[in-house]
Parts: sequence; structure tokens; C-alpha cells
Amino acid sequence: MHGSLSAMPAARSLRTGSAAQPPSKRGFAKRALAFAKRALPRKAPPGFPLLWVACFAAALLMIVTGGFNTGRLPLGPRIAFWLLLMGWNALKWQLLFAWGVRKDSDWPRISLLGTIPLNLPLPLEIWACAWLVGTPMQPIPHEIWGRAAAISVVIFTVCSVVAWLVLRRMRPVRAETGLLARARIAACDLAAIEAEDHYCRVHRRDGRSELLHYRFGDALEEVARLDGLQVHRGAWVAADAVQGATREGRKWRLLLAGGGSVPVSATYAAEARARGWLRNPAKP
Repeated sequence: MHGSLSAMPAARSLRTGSAAQPPSKRGFAKRALAFAKRALPRKAPPGFPLLWVACFAAALLMIVTGGFNTGRLPLGPRIAFWLLLMGWNALKWQLLFAWGVRKDSDWPRISLLGTIPLNLPLPLEIWACAWLVGTPMQPIPHEIWGRAAAISVVIFTVCSVVAWLVLRRMRPVRAETGLLARARIAACDLAAIEAEDHYCRVHRRDGRSELLHYRFGDALEEVARLDGLQVHRGAWVAADAVQGATREGRKWRLLLAGGGSVPVSATYAAEARARGWLRNPAKP
């Protein structure tokens, strides 16, 4: 009897979850979850996965055609050589794009910026990849650079065309025909968008707002071409609607035209600061 009574609280805890986990463990779980959210990337880096697919396709083309005089190599070393070389170059470009691309207009500038410094060490990279697969080569630099330039032009042309076609198909809805159309607000009158559970609150620059049933992720895609910035996991602001900022302890809020405000999370604080929005905070 005593044993059955002692088992009752444990059984209740399985149903309710209140007694099964000590407060310290619940706190640890929350901290671990918060760390995971900060550590994991919120979205794919610029160019992924299209850049990698294009480089892999280029590697397959070079394997089949024996580009850079690799046709004399046995099939196994040739495959290994091209996968190593194109994989390394895809990684270099991916890191450059992740560093420099923040909006669509950044692509041409960053691509041109990386053309010379990223292709310059190509002869050394070819020698290193050949040495790793056991087939030493002595590449001629000027020939390598010319062919590399041609391959780069082809890769980025294909990426640009495919990206344009894919985005055109995947994003047929724009700000003027999606959330803003339902809110009956022009893009020039938009101040901010905030997520509230399964709803979005659309802030106008005259101080009014409207709550609509809408996915925040869809709203972000629709305003991607407007001049603005996501400043919180549930908040986006139009750039020219920001009137200043206020700080409460370690937390920031952006002050909007019309008198509203939105929070700035630590994840997006650096981008907001780069825009000059977090300087000289106003008094709350």
C-alpha cells in the first residue's frame, strides 16, 4: 500500500510534467535552447546552394572533358582532383558572399571584388590538389588564369540566369499584392511589420496600425526589395521610417515615424548599428 501511494506523485508528474523535472533542469534546457537558436544560422548564406550546384556541375564538365589537360589522368584521380579544386573554390566564394552580400545590389560589386584575389592563387591550388591526389602538375600561370576567368564567367552567368528564373517563379507575390494589399497601404506609407503569434501588425507612418492573419516569413519575402531591415525575429522596419532609437538597459528599440517603436534583438543589432540607427539614443 505504501509503495503504491509513493508512486502516485511520480505518475502525476508524467501526466503534467510539473514534478518530473527539477527547476534547475528546466532552466538548463531553456538556456541550451536559447544557445542553439543563437548558434544555428537563421537562413542560408548568400548564394547557397546555387553556387555549390554550379561548381559541382563545372567539376563534372571538367571531369568529362578533361579540362586543364587532366584528360591524361586515370578517372579516379581526375574525379578527386576536380572535386577538391571546385569544392575549395566554392568555399572561398561562399565565404566572400557571406561577408559582403547584404542586398541584391551587392552581388555585382562583391563578385568583381573577389575576381582577382580569389583567382590569383589558382595555379598554386591546382598544384596542391594534384599533389594530394598523387598526380603532380606544373601549371602555367597565365594559361590557368585565362581559363579560370572563362570558367568563372560561365558559372556566374548560369547562376544569375537560374537565380532570376527561380526567384521569379518562387516569388510571384510582391509587397504591393500581398500583405500590403490586404492592409490597403502603399509601400511608401509602410513603417514596420511585427509578428504577433500567427498575425502580422502593419504599422503606418501616420501612427495607425492594422492586425492581419498572415505569416511573418511570407511578409519578409514580399518586402525583400524594399529598403528596410529585419531587426528582430518578429520585426521588420522601413529604413526611412526610423526616427531614432531608445535604450532600456541592454535592450534597444527603434522609434518610428508616427510614434510607434519596435525592438532590436542582439542577433540583428550589428546590422542596425551599421545603418546608423543605434547612435545617440533618445531618452525613453
